[in-house]
Amino acid sequence: MGPIQRFALGATAALAGLIVPGCSGAEETEAGLSVEQVIARHIDAIGGGDAIDAIRNIHIQPEIVEPEFTLVGDYRATREGRMRVDVFIAGERVFSEGIDGDGGWQQNGEGADFTDTSPLARAALERGIDFNLFGLHDLAARGHRASLFGREEIDGVDYYVIHVAMAEGFERFYYINPGTWMIERHREISALHPDIDSEERPAETIESNFQEFCGVLRPTETRKIDRETGDEIQRSRAFLIECNLDPDNLHIGRNEPVAAPVNAN
Repeated sequence: MGPIQRFALGATAALAGLIVPGCSGAEETEAGLSVEQVIARHIDAIGGGDAIDAIRNIHIQPEIVEPEFTLVGDYRATREGRMRVDVFIAGERVFSEGIDGDGGWQQNGEGADFTDTSPLARAALERGIDFNLFGLHDLAARGHRASLFGREEIDGVDYYVIHVAMAEGFERFYYINPGTWMIERHREISALHPDIDSEERPAETIESNFQEFCGVLRPTETRKIDRETGDEIQRSRAFLIECNLDPDNLHIGRNEPVAAPVNAN
């Protein structure tokens, strides 16, 4: 496997954290808000539960930058649990992976054989569907759990911290700004490229440039920081987000035709 393919294998780590459009618990903070109240204010601020629930599928094209590579991704997912992401470098498709009716799959470039995803990669792909299509208010019904972890001040903002525990064991902490009720940061311990290096490290993702798509405010830019070293390890910029496309135009299966994304510049 060449260096481009090794890098491309981890591209969906950025997509799994790119967008989070609000679970249960009744814990109170010193300010008197429960987890339900914090999540409800967040959901109202980004457009409301009805707007989030009306999104049946999503299509995202991001530019993803790491110290050694810059790539463009093409990500599609549906509420029914199907998804596909294609990774391009200089217009060439170098890697694809997804979940279809036959399970999780990977392909190392145009014309290569299809192989099964590893359990770690499959779990990351499934989390991406949760985080990109569902809101925090949906997660409890999907078997996940949220609780209020208290408050934490960062750069002068006294954030509400929401702890989300996914059904398969993954954990993430969301930092909600009480002035805007936006999720501006999230923290987790994870592997950046699980199929290359399974070492899990603490990281923080900073979300910014919120814009409205399909009635929902979403961050279009992220920066991922290694919390032990302080180094930036990844950044992303979504230059196309659209939703509720004709399912026939999603081309989401492993044998579907795929075209290179629009120019990221």
